[in-house]
Amino acid sequence: MIKDVDLNQLTWIVLTLLTAVTLVMAYSTYQKRKSLASEIERKEQALETKSVNEIVHDLQQSFQETEYKITDGRSIYEQLQEALKQNYQQLKYIDVGLLPPTFKFDDRESLKVQIEECLEQQFQIIKRGVATTAFSNWEWFGSKSKGTQMVNAYQSLLLKAFNAEFDVIRKQMRHSSHDTAIKKLYRLEEQLEKLGETANVTISHEYFNLKVRELSIWHSELEHKEEVKQEKKKQQTLLRDQAKQFGGDTEELEDDIYYRKSDLRKAQKLAQQLHGASAADIEMKISRMQNEIEKLESKFERATSQAQITKAGYIYVISNIGSFGEGVVKIGMTRRLEPMDRVNELGDASVPFKFDVHTLAFVDNAPKIEKTLHSMFNEKRVNKENHRKEFFKVTPQEVADAMEELGFECDWYFDIEAKEFRASLLIRKALKQDMSQVQSVSSQLPTSI
Repeated sequence: MIKDVDLNQLTWIVLTLLTAVTLVMAYSTYQKRKSLASEIERKEQALETKSVNEIVHDLQQSFQETEYKITDGRSIYEQLQEALKQNYQQLKYIDVGLLPPTFKFDDRESLKVQIEECLEQQFQIIKRGVATTAFSNWEWFGSKSKGTQMVNAYQSLLLKAFNAEFDVIRKQMRHSSHDTAIKKLYRLEEQLEKLGETANVTISHEYFNLKVRELSIWHSELEHKEEVKQEKKKQQTLLRDQAKQFGGDTEELEDDIYYRKSDLRKAQKLAQQLHGASAADIEMKISRMQNEIEKLESKFERATSQAQITKAGYIYVISNIGSFGEGVVKIGMTRRLEPMDRVNELGDASVPFKFDVHTLAFVDNAPKIEKTLHSMFNEKRVNKENHRKEFFKVTPQEVADAMEELGFECDWYFDIEAKEFRASLLIRKALKQDMSQVQSVSSQLPTSI
């Protein structure tokens, strides 16, 4: 009897489940049919307004626009990824109490590599927990865990204080005060050791030695800059003697001749359009201009013939992202006593923003090196017709590799300050935001009162 009842209940349960499954499947089928009917109706309505070819054309155009957006956005995405990577690297150091390095635009690339390697070693030591040492087993009100927390807090504060004071010592150091900076560092260690006496916390020898090494790397850069400064004085003496020999600046003469010839061509073109007294006046001006150009060319020939005797000068590689975009550099030479005068001159009137300098290399035969570099990058000239325009679609790194291939060692600076350009971008952005706010407010005002 009991078995019959159980069998009946089981049969009822199975039938109920089958019914439920059937209802669910029926409802799902109904929803699909409803969705398909809605889609068919939508497409039929679309076909009433547009043909199939028009709809396909719109879809293809939409696809192309999406492709363009992806292509345009990829470069921005890569820039954001690079910025995120750099920010993550700095955050990684900050989280463990290390101060991220701040470099100047005249700091060499070799310095940056050495400092970053040293900081990475310091980071690994801190991460392993051996940047500080604690020789105590504290208990706080009988709790070892709370005692450990207090010791850890001591270690963290001591490390942050040491790193902060190290940064001050490093920034105050000069090329002639390395020994004084080292003494300050040892004195700092002693002072912090006294502060950490309560929990017997000190800076570890391994970490301290790495900070001493970092200080030496920064000092080497200061010494190098001082050597460059002294070397520059010798170079200026050589260039000054050289200028006395050929009696003039060939660059200024060449530029003067070029622009005067340009003015002459404009005057000749104008003379063809004028008649009478006006034409006669122009002809006289043209005659004077031709005489001045002949004198300048004669002076230039004498100067260049003398310049062949002494060819020392600077090879400069400069860029201007505000004027020419990224990946374009100017490779030129100058015999100026102060090569930056030439760079500043190039960025004064001819372009809207100043140039950034990637290298200023003093060489014994500047014309030859300049010509060789121009030849190496000839296929990448921006102006294929006028070779006086010394702009090339290459990166500073490519020019640095070429200089190294030619056997010249010089300091390189790959970071771009572009101060005026970036300031202009910020001003435009601020003005655009202000304008959008004004338009937003004005749109809320009534059209009439």
